[in-house]
Amino acid sequence: MKDRKIAWLVVVLMLAATTSYAAHARFRRMVVVGDSILAGFGSGGFVANGPVGQIYSAPAYVAHRAGASFPQPLMSKPGIPAPFVIDDANGNGQLDPGDVRRTTDAIGSRARPIRLARNLAVPGEDLSSVFDEISPGVIARRLVTGEQVDGHDVLKFMVLGVPPREGSVSQVTRAQDIRPTFVLVWLGNNDVLDMATQTNPDAVSIDPSQFGTRFRRLLNALADTNADMAVANLPDVTGIAALRHAGTEVTTCRQTDGTSRPVATDDLLSIDMPRSELPVPPCTEVLGPVERARIRATITSLNAEIAAAVADVEQQRGVMIAQVDTFGLFDQLRAHGFDTDGNGTADLSTGYLGGIFSLDGIHPTRTGNALIANAFIDAIDQRFGETLPRVDIARVAARDPLVGNSFRPAGEPPFGLIGDDNINDLSGFFSDVADRVSNGAQNFRDDAVGTGKDLFRRIKRFFKDLF
Repeated sequence: MKDRKIAWLVVVLMLAATTSYAAHARFRRMVVVGDSILAGFGSGGFVANGPVGQIYSAPAYVAHRAGASFPQPLMSKPGIPAPFVIDDANGNGQLDPGDVRRTTDAIGSRARPIRLARNLAVPGEDLSSVFDEISPGVIARRLVTGEQVDGHDVLKFMVLGVPPREGSVSQVTRAQDIRPTFVLVWLGNNDVLDMATQTNPDAVSIDPSQFGTRFRRLLNALADTNADMAVANLPDVTGIAALRHAGTEVTTCRQTDGTSRPVATDDLLSIDMPRSELPVPPCTEVLGPVERARIRATITSLNAEIAAAVADVEQQRGVMIAQVDTFGLFDQLRAHGFDTDGNGTADLSTGYLGGIFSLDGIHPTRTGNALIANAFIDAIDQRFGETLPRVDIARVAARDPLVGNSFRPAGEPPFGLIGDDNINDLSGFFSDVADRVSNGAQNFRDDAVGTGKDLFRRIKRFFKDLF
């Protein structure tokens, strides 16, 4: 009888092994350093779960395939801020100007604030701010006492500074403190994104030499942990769904001298262009072939710096680094889309509501994150000889509400689609975070002034109760 029970136990364990992923020791303490994409930000919002969400982030897919625990700084609904939704006010079943919007001004909070996260990616982070440290205790005290706090610092606090602790913290220092066994890195997107969102090849915040210096500094700091890494390069930002073709709606543009010039049908403009500027927008709002070539050349030069930094750090520091080619991935997706069912026809595209980009046109959908995860997995398996299974894209897409969405436009989305004047400006929502904390702390303020460990204990207890 005892032998029979043991046999049944073996069978159960074997069956369980077929439906879950065996743990890979390399990823036991996997840490993520990055920006909004690896953080799981999507559709203009930051929330744990929904049509897009942190639980569907690319690193979460990788960790699941590795059989690794991966605590994230999950944000409760409705999010910080709440993501966009399609609000078909007139009920016509198609996208109209202003139909993509937030339907609530409410904000969420950090769920499980006492749990330290290993996804350290902070939306809005770039190669400069990733080194900037915040003092969680100071920010917590300012929030409690109703003082003004920088919006980005609030979000950084929510990701890195909860629970509050003494001293200062950045993504880099927190990664070092965790002593990771592996690090996923993707930074630099916010250093170049403005070239697309501002339709201006000169709107780049850093030159290649500075970029290379900062990237080497980042990789060297992470190499201090002795952890191997997977590091992604930068995609061509002119391929995001927040840009659309001029088509037949814009055929000319206004130059600074008052004259006009033709606009080609495949020239790019922001989907968020005010309709008051149509049908003849300023030429500075148009990305023609010359401007697109300049942007691509900039991205290419920065990617060369990333490759050189990876090679230098590998050689000098003795760590192994897998290079993840997101530049090639998104070029391929833009040119050919993705065939989920293997019938030879692309089901996904990089166009608006094409299934790869979420409603803000910048950040990925669940399916887009799965495609990014596979790029990381492929690079990791090749570089380290791992056998991480790829994400089943067809399975993810079948459950993704932004794939095959009935509002997907037959052609280009309308200008003025997103009903938010500042789709990339989250400062107002971070002010709401401060107001919410401040308003919830009326009876705490009188004794929340001071310094030392006792204040940290009281702030920690306060945030536990508040959240």
